Amino acid sequence: MEKDYPLSTNSVRKKDAKKPVFITQNPVMKELLAKVMLVAKTKATLLITGENGTGKEVLAQLVHYHSNRSENQLVAINCGAIPSELVESEFFGHEKGAFTGAHARKEGCFELAHKSTLFLDEVGEMPKSIQVKLLRAVELGSFRRVGGKEEIEVDLGLISATNKVLFDQVQSGSFREDLFYRLNVIELYVPPLRHRKEDIPLLVEFYKNHFVESYGIEDITFSEEIIDIFLSYDWPGNVRELKNVVERSVVLSDGEEITPDVIPSRIHRGENIYPVCKGNSYDKIIQIPIGTSLGEIERKVIDQTLYSVDNNKTEAAKILGFSRKTLHNKLAKYEAEKDESESSSS
Repeated sequence: MEKDYPLSTNSVRKKDAKKPVFITQNPVMKELLAKVMLVAKTKATLLITGENGTGKEVLAQLVHYHSNRSENQLVAINCGAIPSELVESEFFGHEKGAFTGAHARKEGCFELAHKSTLFLDEVGEMPKSIQVKLLRAVELGSFRRVGGKEEIEVDLGLISATNKVLFDQVQSGSFREDLFYRLNVIELYVPPLRHRKEDIPLLVEFYKNHFVESYGIEDITFSEEIIDIFLSYDWPGNVRELKNVVERSVVLSDGEEITPDVIPSRIHRGENIYPVCKGNSYDKIIQIPIGTSLGEIERKVIDQTLYSVDNNKTEAAKILGFSRKTLHNKLAKYEAEKDESESSSS
């Protein structure tokens, strides 16, 4: 049976949608937003990079909103959420009878994005089998539906986003070099929230107001104590994590002020993660404050090594110089310590 996957036309039509909002007072981010305005005036192919949760899709929406294609809806597709056997159909559509389950002609995201903008999210997850066909479609501005003979021409803006370092994937052979350079005409890197902490109070206020209005509850405030706790935390999940914590706090609080007891324990304990910086291939560092114990340093190094290899324990063990069994034992130990800490604090 044919299934539909995460293909969407998102809320950036000028006539019937609000302008996408990107909250910041950080100088680097202000420069980034200025570049967004310049890119939006052109049809240049754009690659947005940065960790998960930093706001890459919002930037894509801003580019589309300020472009001359904004009268039509932006078309977004998550490249990592589609089964490999259906990727070509989702991209380029198919003719009736092209394969089992193709009961009718279907338009793909390229066709739907004609005279608009196509946003390829998590482009680093795209199967290599489709990359050459994507390159052809981007270069020629045309494609054929699966099972079709007609060459279909499209006029669209193309924005891609990834939390991976595509250059590293090119080096490893999992991403085509020619496609990388075609998608990377202009790159905009979105820094993680821990590198722009001055934005945290603004974001807290923005999301607090949003959820107070959404849930129809009395206004509530975040105390200076809570804001200080937030500022001391590194937010490994970035803005997305902060938004979820603000929502939780608003929902669970009973009174006019947010109290510390509704804040997740990991934030109270200052369990900062010092991530491998994945925005640039030359910036893979782990930041650890002076005063951190050797045991904590080891745990952070193991955590971030796993993160850098997409949780591949065999590969992480090789990098760390452990056997896979030793790595499993250490992870089990950390999990037991975490459970013991949570039970004693509750």
